[in-house]
Amino acid sequence: MKHAFNRGMLSSKLAASLVTGSLLFAAGQTWALTAAGTDIKNKATVTYEDINGNSYSAQSNEAVVTVETVYAGSLLNDGNKSGAPGQTVYFSHTLENTGNSTDTFTLDGDGNSVYVDTNSNGVPDAGETAATSVQVTAGSTVHLILAVPVSSGATAGSTINGNLYVHSSGGNGLVTDNGTNGDAGSYDSDGVNGADGNDSNNDTVTVTTDAVLDVTKQATVSGNTITYTLTVKNNGGRAATGVDIYDGIPAGATFDSVVSVNGLLGSNSDTYQDASGTDQSLPHGYSGTAALAHLDETALGVDLNGDGDTSDADVSGMLFTDQSLGVNTTVSIVYKVTMNAGLNAGTQIKNTAYADGDLDGDSNQDGPSSSNTVITTVGQTYAVTADDTEVGADTTDDDVYTVASAASGAVVEFKHTITNNGNGDDAFELSIDNSGGSAFPSGTTFSYWNASGTVQVTDTNGDGNPDTGNLALGASVNITVKANLPAGISGSAGYDYTLTATSVGNTAISDDTAGHLDAISSPAVDLANSDTAITTANDDLDPYTGTYPAGTPTVTQAATSGTAVFDLYVANESGNPQSFTLSQNLPTGWSVVYTEVGVDADDDGTYENTTNAGNVVTATPSLPHNGVYHYQATVQISSVLAESSAGDHNVEFIVTSASDSNVSDSVLDAVTVPTNRNVNVTPDGTNQVQPGGNIGYSHVVANSGNTDETVELTASNSQSGWTNLTQVKLGGSCTLTAISSLTAGTGQQLCNAAGTAVTVDIAIGTNGPQVTLNPGESFSVNVTVYAPSNAAQGDVDTLTLSATNTDSGAPAAASGSATDITNVITSQVRLDKSAAVQVADGSGNCGCESGTWPASGDFMAVQTTKVKPGSCVVWRLEATNESSVSAQNVTISDETTPYTSLLAADKACKDSDDGANCTPTTGTAAVAPTASPLSWNVGSLASGDTARAQFCVRVN
Repeated sequence: MKHAFNRGMLSSKLAASLVTGSLLFAAGQTWALTAAGTDIKNKATVTYEDINGNSYSAQSNEAVVTVETVYAGSLLNDGNKSGAPGQTVYFSHTLENTGNSTDTFTLDGDGNSVYVDTNSNGVPDAGETAATSVQVTAGSTVHLILAVPVSSGATAGSTINGNLYVHSSGGNGLVTDNGTNGDAGSYDSDGVNGADGNDSNNDTVTVTTDAVLDVTKQATVSGNTITYTLTVKNNGGRAATGVDIYDGIPAGATFDSVVSVNGLLGSNSDTYQDASGTDQSLPHGYSGTAALAHLDETALGVDLNGDGDTSDADVSGMLFTDQSLGVNTTVSIVYKVTMNAGLNAGTQIKNTAYADGDLDGDSNQDGPSSSNTVITTVGQTYAVTADDTEVGADTTDDDVYTVASAASGAVVEFKHTITNNGNGDDAFELSIDNSGGSAFPSGTTFSYWNASGTVQVTDTNGDGNPDTGNLALGASVNITVKANLPAGISGSAGYDYTLTATSVGNTAISDDTAGHLDAISSPAVDLANSDTAITTANDDLDPYTGTYPAGTPTVTQAATSGTAVFDLYVANESGNPQSFTLSQNLPTGWSVVYTEVGVDADDDGTYENTTNAGNVVTATPSLPHNGVYHYQATVQISSVLAESSAGDHNVEFIVTSASDSNVSDSVLDAVTVPTNRNVNVTPDGTNQVQPGGNIGYSHVVANSGNTDETVELTASNSQSGWTNLTQVKLGGSCTLTAISSLTAGTGQQLCNAAGTAVTVDIAIGTNGPQVTLNPGESFSVNVTVYAPSNAAQGDVDTLTLSATNTDSGAPAAASGSATDITNVITSQVRLDKSAAVQVADGSGNCGCESGTWPASGDFMAVQTTKVKPGSCVVWRLEATNESSVSAQNVTISDETTPYTSLLAADKACKDSDDGANCTPTTGTAAVAPTASPLSWNVGSLASGDTARAQFCVRVN
C-alpha cells in the first residue's frame, strides 16, 4: 500500500505540530551546578631569594569559601491531545532538578490527579497512586503524568484544559517552563515569580467522537540491552483505518530483534515494511531480526532517532500497518536494541514512536499521534591510570619516576600523571605508601603539588585527603610529589614509595605508580525473605508477628558500596486474584528500588513467568490464588553520616492489597552499616621564620567517620629549644584560648572553621585535653611555633599536631595528625590569602571582569558568606617581608581551584610604590600576571613592605 507519510499533506502536518517541541527539548537541558556545601579551598605560594641568591618558598594559609544551596527546576512540555467522551487522557511531563541540592517539589493538578511515572511508560500503572510531592536529587529527572478526564456528556469539538503546577520547596526556587509552552505568561503557582508561564504546564484535550490513537512507550534496561514496549490503543468512538505505526532506532543504539507483535495479523492484510520499501504480510507470531525499513525524517519533519534534529533522510526503524484498529483495540510491539560501545556516562538515548491513520472515515490520514519520549541514561564506568611523567630528570616510560640523587634534607620532586579512563567525570584520591625495606627514611614528609610544583594540591571533596579535583573523561592531570627528606640522613641503598590514585566514584578502582630515589647524599636530608517456607497452601510467609519496627529482624544484610539487596516473596493467599502495592519504612534519608524477578503461578517452586525480570516495580501483577511473586529490594543507605551510623538499622517492607487496604503484611529486616572510623587533622603547613620569630598555622580536627570519637590533642616540636602555643576557639565568640586552659565538662562549645559553634565533651588526659566528636563534627586549632633566638640559618623544625584516639578497642581506633614544617631563614616573606564573594547580576556579571573589585573589608580567610554557582570568588594574596633585609626576585604564584573557572586577574602592587595599603586596582607600578597557573613577579621587596595581587573565578 502507499503509506500516508509519503504524502506531502502528512509531512506538513508533522512539521507544524511536532518539530518545534522536539528541538526545544534538547535546548532545555542544563549544566550541572557545583553541589551545595562544597568547600572551595586554595593555597598560594611565594618564592624569593636572599641577597646571597639562596632560594626560598612559603605557602599561604588555606582560604575557604563554601557553595550556597540553589533550588531550581525545569518542566516540559505543554501538550495537546484528542479525547473521546468518558475517556481519561494522560499527558506526560518531565521535571528536572536543575539546582545543586536534593529538592522536594510540590505537585498540583488543579483538580486533576498527578502521578509519578516510575517506569516512564506514559500511563499510571497498578499500585501507582496520585502524588502531591516528589523528591528529586540534583541533576536528576522524574517523569510526571497529568490525568485529564473527559465527561461522558462532552461535545465533539469542545476543549478541556488541564494545568500542572510544580513548586520547588526551596523558597524562591524557580521551576522554568521549557519546551512547548502554550501557557506562557498565564500562570504562576508559587505567588513569587509573577505570571510568567513558569512553574506550570498547560494541557489541552480536544473532544472528538472519531477514532483516538493513544500511543505509549516504555523502556526497560538489562545490562547493555534496552527493551522497548510500544502500545497503540484506539480510545475513540469509531474504528481507525490504515493505521501506520513507525518507530526509529535511537541514536546511540543498534537494533537487536523484534520480541513480539500482538494485535497485527497477515490474515487481516496487516503488513510490515522491509528494507527495500516493500510491504510484507505479517506472519502469525512475528518476531526476529528481519531487515528494518528506511524512514525519512526530512519528509516527516520529526526527530525519529532522538539525536536533536530532523535532518536524517535515512533512519533505520520499523513500520507496521494495521488495516483496521477497532474501538478499545490495542496493538503492541516489543523489540530490543543494544547500547553502542564507548558512550559517555550521562548520554541520553531518546526514543519516541508515532501512529497515524484515517480517524474520521474520509479516507485521509488525520495527522500523527506521538508517544511519550522515553529516555535511557548511560551509567558510569570507572577506570584510572597512574604513571610517571617523562619530563625532567626521568624520560623513561616505566611507571617509576626516578631521581638519581638528592641532598640530605632536600625537597625532591617526582612527576606523575593521573588519567581518567572512565566514561564520565571523576576525581581521584591521592595517597602514598612509604613502607617496606626500601622505604624513604623515617621523618620524610610527602606533599602533592601541581605540575610545576608551585601550588599545593588540596582536598576538593571534603574528606580530608588531597585529590586531583574533577577530571573529565580522558583528561589527565600532572602531579608533583615533593619528598621532604630529613636532615642528617644519607645512603645509597635506593628509596621507593608508591603513589595510589583511587576513584572517588568507585573506591574499588585504583592504580599505582612509583617514585624512586637512587641515593641521598650527605648531609641532611562498607511477606518473607525466602521461598523455602512456601511448601503448602496458606503458609505464613512472615513468621514475625511483633510490633514494627521493634523486634528481631528476619534477615540482616551488610551494606556493600552503600546498598543492600533483599529477596522478597509475596504469596497471594486470598481466594481471588489480587495485586499488591509495595511500600516500606526506612531510616531517614534512605531509599529503596524494587525490581521484579518472576511469578510462580501455582506455588510449585517454579517461576513460570520471568518476562519482566529486572523491571522496576511499585506493585505486583495480579496474582492468582496461591500465586507467589518474587522481587528484590535494593536499599540505598543515606550518605549523611548521622543517618547512617555504624551498626544494624531496621528496614520494614510492606505489601498491601490494591483493592482492600486491610489486606496487608510486612517483614522486618535489617541493614548492617559497617563501622567507618576516620579522624583527620588538616592541612599540613610549611613556612619560614627568623631566629627568635614565630609563625602561625591553622588546622581543623574532624571526625569524618560514623562513630563517636574521643581524641587527645598534643603538639610537639622536633627541635630542641623550639616551643609552641596551641589554641582552640571557644564557641559563641570564637575567642582563642590555649588548650592548657581548657577544663573538663560536658556540653562545652568550640568553633569550627566556618565560625559555627560545636557542642562537645571535654576531659583532661595525661598528655592533653580529650575532646569527644560526633560523626561529621570538627573544630579549629591554631598553632603558633616559636623559634629560639639562637636558631641557625637552615634549621628545620617539624611540629606534629596529633589527635590521638583514646579507644584501644576494635575495630582499629582512628587518629590523625598534621605536620607544620618551619625553616629558619634570615630573609622571610610571609604570604596571606583571603577571599571575597561577588554576587552575579541578572546578566551574569560579577564586576571583577570589568574592573570592579571588592573592598578590602570584604575579604576573609574563611569566608562566612556562601557563594552561589554562577557568582564569583575573588582571591587576594598579600606577601609581606617580615625580615630586616630586602627579599629579591619575589614571585607570587597561584592557580584556579576545582569547581571554578578563571574570569579575571589584576595587576599586583607594592605598598612602597603607593605610600601604604596599596590595592591591586590602583597600584602605580603594577605588575601584570602571567597565564594560569598565575604568577606575579614583583621583584625586590624591602623590609616591612607588602605586595598584593588578586584574581577572580566564577563558581561552576
